[in-house]
Amino acid sequence: MSLTLRNGIWHWRKMVDGVPQSRTTGTGDEALAKKMAAKWDHEAIQQIRVEGLRPILLHDAIKGFLQDRKGTNGYGSAENHMRAWKKLPNKLVKEIALHEVKEALEKRKAEVAHNTLAVAVMYWNALMNWCAEKKLSTGPKLPAIKSQATKLRTLSLEEEQRILDALNPDAKYRGKSNVHAAARQDNQDVVVCLLHLGARITEVETLEWKDVDFKANTVYVRRLKRGNPCLLLMTARLRAVMERRYAERTDGFVFSRKATHNTSTQWLDRAIKRAGIDETHGKITSHVYRHTAATRLLRAGMDIVEVQKFLGHKNIQSTLVYLHAIPSEVAKRAANVFDAVAA
Repeated sequence: MSLTLRNGIWHWRKMVDGVPQSRTTGTGDEALAKKMAAKWDHEAIQQIRVEGLRPILLHDAIKGFLQDRKGTNGYGSAENHMRAWKKLPNKLVKEIALHEVKEALEKRKAEVAHNTLAVAVMYWNALMNWCAEKKLSTGPKLPAIKSQATKLRTLSLEEEQRILDALNPDAKYRGKSNVHAAARQDNQDVVVCLLHLGARITEVETLEWKDVDFKANTVYVRRLKRGNPCLLLMTARLRAVMERRYAERTDGFVFSRKATHNTSTQWLDRAIKRAGIDETHGKITSHVYRHTAATRLLRAGMDIVEVQKFLGHKNIQSTLVYLHAIPSEVAKRAANVFDAVAA
């Protein structure tokens, strides 16, 4: 074994069949450090030489997992969900405890809908399977979460306005500051983009200025979940948001603070609470804006194929779900018949 004392702490290093191993003992007690090193020596030889498994850091595993999926339909979805798992400590995958993964999942539960959580678990287990396939040491798997059939929740015009008002950076509120006002402005602008682009929140938060063409009045939306990218025209309201943000830009991202940091959507939950909106008939998540955009377009007379293209769905089946929220022509004629009979 090889132990090195640095800043009063013993560090273990070992090479097993060309695979470097290194860990910190976290102690300055040499006798304890030697016991830990002897145990790690045995484990390293067992895993690498006997079992043929190589250790890997979590972030390196995620990087390799995503690299193998580049160019596939599911890459965007995988990248989105792996962003959440990257919040776990970047240590060897084999050292990650089940309770750590469950705690991360519990935090995610407060930010996303049930079915999104189910997909997150699926991707974590897929990452562990990938490690096993690559002869890498694996970590704990999570019990699968069964997806639920959910009611399609949309926003009324009144609810939409109440949420925008609750995010107004110029409103009076406790603890008001330039930092809080900037955050509210970001969040209010995200909400406008969600609805006017029919986009997912990650698609909005990672928008780049190179995708916004003021001359052509377009925004190029890179769909992340097995979708086709869309070139969409800016509405007057969306353009006003883009022009203001462009004048204040600091880098290549439309939402710099959100694109470069791991942000949650708890701000939306707080805004809904401030707006006093009833969620009895369905929780309002960022994805509700996408549902709302689709149903409004259908109600305005756009056909299902046009809405499919707007949303970037590759499969028309994904778009057909929105028809359930729209009364069909047959239903309208039936209602007219019964109204006439009753009259």
